[in-house]
Amino acid sequence: MAKETPGDGSMLTPLRKGQALYRSMFGIEHDGVRYDVDVNFFDWDEKVLLYRNGIQDRVQRGKSRFELPDGSQIEVALSTYGVRRAHLVLPDGSEQQLEPAPGSGERWRSDLERDHPGLSRALGLFSWAIVVVALILQLPQLAEVGADLTGWYEFTSPVNLPAWMNTPLTVAGVLAGSERALRLRYHWLLD
Repeated sequence: MAKETPGDGSMLTPLRKGQALYRSMFGIEHDGVRYDVDVNFFDWDEKVLLYRNGIQDRVQRGKSRFELPDGSQIEVALSTYGVRRAHLVLPDGSEQQLEPAPGSGERWRSDLERDHPGLSRALGLFSWAIVVVALILQLPQLAEVGADLTGWYEFTSPVNLPAWMNTPLTVAGVLAGSERALRLRYHWLLD
């Protein structure tokens, strides 16, 4: 697991408008204490900040596992598009997902699923289909670019989309991957 350093004692700042695009925050009440984790996706060190009752307590990088006094752990894992996992793991092995903070993209997606399950399901299926189509059409093209740049192998893509199709497909694939990340859905091949 990640190396842990002590926090700087700073106060947890709530999410402001626009920060949902690059920052995620999750929290939970456990054993009489409020724990929050905060991740800034523009931080190249992939720091995961743990706050205890609103004060920065500890910092880890990348895939993180914070030990709590009662033997429980808060586990956080990041993916290319966001937070892949944010759970409290109790000593008996049972798990509970941390609650997305108000104002976060993950909270918006969670509220959409709760308030409009049909729309949420349709959006989820649509994003899954976009990710699959983008992979099928763009991986062969990427392999051809790799062959041309490195010279290590020869490969000609059976698919050759023009830029006016490739660019929107790439953007749609990134947006679809982001939507999957907002639901904390992860698949090693698709994401």
